[in-house]
Amino acid sequence: MANGNQQFSFQHPQSYYYLWHLAALGVLDATFGPLTQGGEVDFSSPTINGTVWDTINEAFPAATAPATVALIDVGVSRSHPNLKSRLDAVKSIDLVSHPYGAKYVAAPAASPYDPEVKAAFFTGLSTAGLGALNLTGPETAYLGSLLAELVASEGVLHTLIEGDETFGSHGTAVAGLVVGEPAATVAPAIALPDVLIADDGSAVPNPNRNTLPYFGVDPLSRLISIRTGFEQQPDQFIAAFLYAFANGADVILLPRGIPDPVRGALNAKPELSQDLDDRTNWERADLFARLEEATPPASEIRPHAVGKTANRDVAWNILAKLIVAISRKVPVVCAAGNDGESQVIYPASLAAANNGIIAVGAVTPNGYRSGYSNYGAKLTLVAPSDDFEIYNRHQLRVDRTDPMVDQHYYHPGKGKVIPHSHFSLLTTDLPGTFGYAGGSDPYSSILPPLDNQGIGGGYYTAFGGTSGAAALVAGVAALTARAHKAKHGPAARLDGMASKANLIAACDQNASVKPGTTQLTPDPMNADNEPAKGKAYFFGAGLLDAGKAVAAVLGP
Repeated sequence: MANGNQQFSFQHPQSYYYLWHLAALGVLDATFGPLTQGGEVDFSSPTINGTVWDTINEAFPAATAPATVALIDVGVSRSHPNLKSRLDAVKSIDLVSHPYGAKYVAAPAASPYDPEVKAAFFTGLSTAGLGALNLTGPETAYLGSLLAELVASEGVLHTLIEGDETFGSHGTAVAGLVVGEPAATVAPAIALPDVLIADDGSAVPNPNRNTLPYFGVDPLSRLISIRTGFEQQPDQFIAAFLYAFANGADVILLPRGIPDPVRGALNAKPELSQDLDDRTNWERADLFARLEEATPPASEIRPHAVGKTANRDVAWNILAKLIVAISRKVPVVCAAGNDGESQVIYPASLAAANNGIIAVGAVTPNGYRSGYSNYGAKLTLVAPSDDFEIYNRHQLRVDRTDPMVDQHYYHPGKGKVIPHSHFSLLTTDLPGTFGYAGGSDPYSSILPPLDNQGIGGGYYTAFGGTSGAAALVAGVAALTARAHKAKHGPAARLDGMASKANLIAACDQNASVKPGTTQLTPDPMNADNEPAKGKAYFFGAGLLDAGKAVAAVLGP
């Protein structure tokens, strides 16, 4: 049954270029077209006129020094063919399975019965080079004690890689957007067998069966994976940031929030309750008040309860000050959050003019903020990503490519109709059953081996969120860091403040998000009059242009 509302009737999804986000960022100089028979622009096969990679190479053809991105997330697949040469397996570390770190060594014949080998990973760790941290006396004592413990500690070497290959789907997707590179491929006309015959006569999966010529923003840079969890453990994150700094990261990427019990909470904003002050909404206000009265108190057992000690606040305070201090030396790129709120999550909320923290929001090719993307005064800039349906009093954003859309009747009321985008970010996926895509049987039904060939699929996935947008910005920061090394030598560093300033200068609040043609446009998300707050409130400095950022570093 049709919904009777032509404005929201079913619309066939349009094909689009799998690296459209690189064109939107200016990494690829792409021309989209021509018009299709239906009068729409062909978004699937653009003409590539040039790349930022070529720009750096042409300016300094002998330069080969990569930039290094430290990814603080949930782990990265080290067996993925588009990532394994980009991932620094020696420096990558797991802070979840062992408090003093765990690393993994290639051992195809490894078994769960192989003993762990002790190893020290924090030797020489310190805050030297960070300048004044402005710590209080108790904070200084706490950090000194923690550093001494880490320096004297011993982690473990594992011969199994189950952690990253089981739980690293988010990190693997993020890593691909940053540093993914083409895997070995062959001409399309050549038929690829499912198996190959090894030297000993045994049949082995064909490693080139289901791989793509995939590109991240900077496929010539390297990535250090620092695996962290979601527990309220500030020491783990203090160790992660110090480890990233000590191991020479040119960019630090945090595509998630940190569970600080105070700073991590989003606070109610005035616009979220102002409509309830309107006389016509008093009944709603009364209902909310009654629901609040009826809500039972917190349960007696709190699964995340911690001891009543001031040291917990001390540790979180140290982490906040440490992130700010490190960001002045190394840009720290953070996701703004996916709550649709007019405030960004922590630690993106630490972004300020006097530090190198970059809070990244998401936008769509339609020129609007992604439906889920957080925004507000702390937002630094935006990058392309996917979208999310919204149906509230202020706007109606409906996915018309949903086959079920005709089964419903939509009406925006007094809200504004915002076009929904079906574009998403294609990126690398954790091979096998634990990835987003999952792969196909029989190969996805078992835990991937050390060197998973993925012939059952599951190498790639649609992705998005401000995590994806932040990953793209971190890739551009890596590009500019690599351009700086190409011009000034392998040891040259573009500090956090300079990197952030350069990226902001390369943004445009009036840009369109290719292949779209509509300029960035504010949308009413939490209040009808929100667009009056201006473009900076929704897009920060605007959409980042990688070409401009790299050109500024390379200079005349």
